[in-house]
Amino acid sequence: MEIKVLKCRIPMIVGLLSGLLLFTFNVIGFNFSHFPGDLGDARLNIYFLEHASKFFSGKIASFWDAPFMYPVNNISTYSDNLLGSAPLYLLFRLTGMDIFLSFQMWYITISALNYICAYYFLNYVFKNRYAAVLGAFIFAFSIALNSQLTHAQTFPRFVIPLSLWMAVRFSEDLKLSSFFFTLILLVYQFYCGVYLGFMLAIPVCIFLFFIVLRAIIVMRNEVRNLRWFSGIIVLTAVNILLLLPLMIPYMERNIIPDPEHYNLISASLPSLNSYLFSPKGSMFWNFLSSNGLQYTAWWDHQIFTGGLAVTCFIASAICLLYHLLRSRITLNKTVITALLTLTGFITLVLFLRIDNFSLYYTIYQIPGFSSMRSLTRIINVELIFFAIATAFIFSLIMEKYKKQTMLIYITALFFLVIDNYQKPEYLHRTNVNSARERTLDLEKAYSVLPVGSLVSYEPGKIESDPVHYQLDGMLAAQKFNLISLNGYSAECPREYVLYWHAPGTKSRNFWLCKKVISFDTIFTVDEKANINKFAISEIKRDCNLIVAKEKLDFFIQTIRADKKWMEHILEKALKQNIPIDSMIQLDAQWMLENLNN
Repeated sequence: MEIKVLKCRIPMIVGLLSGLLLFTFNVIGFNFSHFPGDLGDARLNIYFLEHASKFFSGKIASFWDAPFMYPVNNISTYSDNLLGSAPLYLLFRLTGMDIFLSFQMWYITISALNYICAYYFLNYVFKNRYAAVLGAFIFAFSIALNSQLTHAQTFPRFVIPLSLWMAVRFSEDLKLSSFFFTLILLVYQFYCGVYLGFMLAIPVCIFLFFIVLRAIIVMRNEVRNLRWFSGIIVLTAVNILLLLPLMIPYMERNIIPDPEHYNLISASLPSLNSYLFSPKGSMFWNFLSSNGLQYTAWWDHQIFTGGLAVTCFIASAICLLYHLLRSRITLNKTVITALLTLTGFITLVLFLRIDNFSLYYTIYQIPGFSSMRSLTRIINVELIFFAIATAFIFSLIMEKYKKQTMLIYITALFFLVIDNYQKPEYLHRTNVNSARERTLDLEKAYSVLPVGSLVSYEPGKIESDPVHYQLDGMLAAQKFNLISLNGYSAECPREYVLYWHAPGTKSRNFWLCKKVISFDTIFTVDEKANINKFAISEIKRDCNLIVAKEKLDFFIQTIRADKKWMEHILEKALKQNIPIDSMIQLDAQWMLENLNN
């Protein structure tokens, strides 16, 4: 019996190992030399994982008031939180692994979970373990995910197939328990990552609507029962209550829909071109690697899912449309596949941008959705629908050619591997040793400071992205339980911008000038690891001596250093027919005058 079970699982294991070896370990290296992402966002996510693990292990009292960008309150709400998957990271930290190795092991574990959960979901829907392997491979190891490597908060996606699995169960039995598990898994996805929680909510709600509508049309007994509808309402309310502990801190930031903000973030909505925009280093698709270079943040638009996945997605839509027109869709797995495919298509359309038009504007008005800025991340959810389409098409092929099932499976898996493979030198990844070495001298300085001290890393000359230096200071302070003035997140308070771009005496004093500080002193460390100690009272006095011209110069330098801001300046200067320097001066003056508003 055990041998028979093992044989049944061999295709699943082969698919998993193929994906881990040729995608996951392609990123980190078999010698664990790299971690996914860059020195910026990747290390920010490491910081949050470490912060959450300290919170879970009782080493810190507050999760939301993370000790960076002092004295900003509720700073953890400025970004995704990774609360739901942090316990996995904590397990590796408890074994004695450092933050980088724990992050790598977390990434491997999450990758495996993404594949396994997708496999069992697809195998349940199509009752074909070979087709399920092919679909699960696309969900967990698609070439489209290379564009997401800098966003570690999108890695935990294993809840997506689980939530849809429970929704499929609900479509079959209409039991309240299935409905509850669908929603509780959706809530858990919010805890794993708020971005994907919001994005997953769209297809889950669409699919649940179709399920109830279908039940009404076929006159299922359950929908005639008022008690059943009451149960749906109660369980929905229960899950909203379970979500509140996570969402209330975010709601306190009062992020509301705004047309100006929507215009800024709409460029991150994927276009049809985005789905045919491949990263460089592919074995087949390099000719697609220039398709979206004209987009702002074009690297996030590289969401081509591979030739096989795209072909199957189109083929499944045509196939189901054909059966619908021929009235051959029956009330079995075919109709579930049809509803899932329709759900995926509607989700894609809702997030699609055609020139400057998108239906997403209606979604943007829903509370919470206005907090998201990078909307190409919807590919993380949409991949489950590409996976469903692939499993569906191959289940049909294998059903027709049963004797050739193994040959079809091996051939398709081989093509999937080379279809989605990307050369390591083109991957978004960072050398672990270079990341470690950045903070060695800083850690030596921080190690002698009293626990709980307020510190500021001020390296002087900035030779790369200022964010990298801010994270150097954050991670070193976190290691020795210090309070960091340095900080980086999705956004920051207006007054912090100067310090963000150039941490030093003037920008530090400018930031601290009108803040309520609970420390008497602050320790600063320069690029040579020299420690200086300043009285906060002296800083406050000196800060008030900064004249308006100096402040204005800071703003001008900040604007010139920001590429996106300069693009906006150029547009306004052309519209108003004034020199670019004058437009920069006007923007800087406006910032200075409205700084406290």
